[in-house]
Amino acid sequence: MPTGLHPGAPSRPALPGKPAASRLAGLIASLLLCACGLGDAGSSATAAAKLKAQEAEQARAAQAGIASQLDAAQQQAGQRQKDIEAATR
Repeated sequence: MPTGLHPGAPSRPALPGKPAASRLAGLIASLLLCACGLGDAGSSATAAAKLKAQEAEQARAAQAGIASQLDAAQQQAGQRQKDIEAATR
């Protein structure tokens, strides 16, 4: 099976303690980078949630305004109906 090394090339001699330390340093670096990414994702999610909450509050305010306008229009229509009935008597 080809290993990607040149045929007959000597393998690297293992230095005592170096491979484990090197792997540990790589693992720590990877974990730190992942933690930074998770922090960014968390802050992005928080910002998105705040934006959605703000949008929901604006929608509730708009709904309350529309309901108020609808009530006023219904009262006005009822008053007009009473005025028409009074005028036709």
